[in-house]
Amino acid sequence: MEKLSSAYEYLWQVCGTWGIALLIALVVLFFVQYYYWAIRYSRIPSYRETPRGNERPAVSIVMVLRETDYSFLDERLPELLAQEYDRFEVVVIDLTGDVEFSEALMVIAEHNRHFTSVRMVRDTRFPISDKMALNVAIKSARNDNILLTTVDSSPASRHWAERMARGFDGADVVIGYCGMTEGHGFSGRLLRAARACHSVRWLSAAIHGKPYRGTIHNIGFTKKLYLDNGGFNFLNMNIGEDDLFIQKLLSNSHAAVVVTANSLVRQHVWGGLSWWYAGRRLHSNTFKYYPAGTKLYIATELWSRALFFASVAASAAILPPEIKIFAAALLLLRFGLVMFEMRRISIRLSERGIVRMVPLLDICSPFYEAWMSIDRKFRRTPGIWR
Repeated sequence: MEKLSSAYEYLWQVCGTWGIALLIALVVLFFVQYYYWAIRYSRIPSYRETPRGNERPAVSIVMVLRETDYSFLDERLPELLAQEYDRFEVVVIDLTGDVEFSEALMVIAEHNRHFTSVRMVRDTRFPISDKMALNVAIKSARNDNILLTTVDSSPASRHWAERMARGFDGADVVIGYCGMTEGHGFSGRLLRAARACHSVRWLSAAIHGKPYRGTIHNIGFTKKLYLDNGGFNFLNMNIGEDDLFIQKLLSNSHAAVVVTANSLVRQHVWGGLSWWYAGRRLHSNTFKYYPAGTKLYIATELWSRALFFASVAASAAILPPEIKIFAAALLLLRFGLVMFEMRRISIRLSERGIVRMVPLLDICSPFYEAWMSIDRKFRRTPGIWR
């Protein structure tokens, strides 16, 4: 007790009231960050979803095609149809309005029993949203298990359909991961790292039994669950299929998280940082409709990280040298923990060469998330509402 008393007297003399408060805040914020990285996020690398039986569920892979895209015909569709699994079909809703392109899809459907193309005629007076098109695709699917993906995504393996299908053995919702194709230079690595770091939040929540979202590029649910919940007819939004709707489905259902090298897909990168930001900003408009607990889970990590960095900076500016060393040690310890866990996570997600981008994203992400929130409030985002 005497040692504690003398230590407190020393801190009081060298730091003062505000210095002690800052030191306490620094330690508390460090342990909040430790909780997220050492306890919550650390389960991702070692997690294994155990199927409840030995069934091989049949799946229908559905997607919407809006623009004439011959690279989809030549590259991504053949990868889907080459899946080494005999119990799958691919259903594409054709909204291109291009007769020649639609005929090419029909020819493929005639020669491949795994492929179905459904053409919908576009009318400028009555726009067809992706949700409306997906409703048609899901209702026309032959199988009871539905996998959602997009035409700009490709399976990372020929066993993708099989691995995701196994998730339906005992679960009504299946959550997978989608990375980005490898781009060139600094921006390419940064985009892939940003996708991985953002996915860590919702993957860890799902693994801990509290899923709140997936990714539209790689997520599934049963047709019965979909129809019992009224399909995508909610909130009259053009977004929300992979978060708001999943939250609705999971109110009374079990979710399987399938994250292996064979269960991943990769989204094609169509632009640089501005393209990435526009997409993130658009889909972040669903955040205000999240449950309070989910908002708190996300905001606590971001705000505690930003405040921790601010506390370290304040300690370096106003506290005595020995306390500055302590603050620097906590900062380095946290960076070491983040780098260690992200290295393990990146190996699990098959994301090569992104760890070097993590320190930059770690520092910047609370601030660009805050900027995105402010941007949404003062600048209207087109395309959200039907």
